[in-house]
Amino acid sequence: MSCKIDYNGFRLEVDTVSILTFNQPKISVFSTGALVDFIKAFESLKMNDSVKAVIITSEGNHFLAGANIKEMFNFSEAEANEFSRIFHNAMNLVEASPAPVIASVNGYALGGGCELILACDLVIASETAIFGQPEINLGIIPGAGGTQRLPKRVGNLIAKELIFTGRNVPAREALSIGLINKVVPKDKLVEETMEMAKIISAKPLYCLKAAKQLIDCGSFEQEIAEFSAMFPKEERKQLMEKFVKK
Repeated sequence: MSCKIDYNGFRLEVDTVSILTFNQPKISVFSTGALVDFIKAFESLKMNDSVKAVIITSEGNHFLAGANIKEMFNFSEAEANEFSRIFHNAMNLVEASPAPVIASVNGYALGGGCELILACDLVIASETAIFGQPEINLGIIPGAGGTQRLPKRVGNLIAKELIFTGRNVPAREALSIGLINKVVPKDKLVEETMEMAKIISAKPLYCLKAAKQLIDCGSFEQEIAEFSAMFPKEERKQLMEKFVKK
C-alpha cells in the first residue's frame, strides 16, 4: 500500500516502485533544508524491504538546477565545508541505495542536479534534457561528488573537458558519451521510466542488491561468494524450475 510524504522541496511516494518528485516553484534546487530532508527520505527507503526500485523526477520543465546559489553566496569556508559534507552524504545514500535508483530527467540537470544523476544507477532523459557541471563559472568546483563520479561515468578526458569548461551537454550528446542510458520524447518520459522501473522491480531483490554492490565496488571473489549464496534461496529454485519446465 503506497503512502505520500511531503518534504522540504520534494514529495515522496513510497511503494514497490517509490517516486521522489522535486516540486519547488519555478525550478528546484538543493538548499540545506532540502538536503537534510532528502537524507531522511533515502534513509527511510533504505530500511524498507518492500521498495524494489526508486524513481527521482521533478514537476515542471526542469529536473534540478543544482545547489541554492543565493544560500551559498555568503558561505564562509567552514560553512561551505559543512554544506559539501551534507551534500556528499545525500549523494552517497543514493549511490548506496539497496534498491536501484532511476533518474527521470526533463530540462536542466546542472551542477548538483548532474551530480545527483551520477549517483543514480540509471538515467532516462527527455529530448529537452540538459546536463552539465557549470561550477567553474561561479568560481568553484563540483562539491557533491562530481570530480569523482563523472570520470567513472564518461572517462577522464571528457570529465575534464566538462568540468574545465562548464559547458552544457544536450541529451543526445549525453547519451553518446555514456552519461545517461536513454533519450525519449518528452511526452514519453514518464511512461518509459515507469516501464524500466517495473521491469527491474519484478526481479529478485536479493539479485538486484548483490549485482548493484558488486558493480559499484565488488571483486571477482565477492562475485563468486554472492553467486553461490543465491542457490539455497527458494525464489531461485522456483525461477530455475519454471525455466527447466518450458
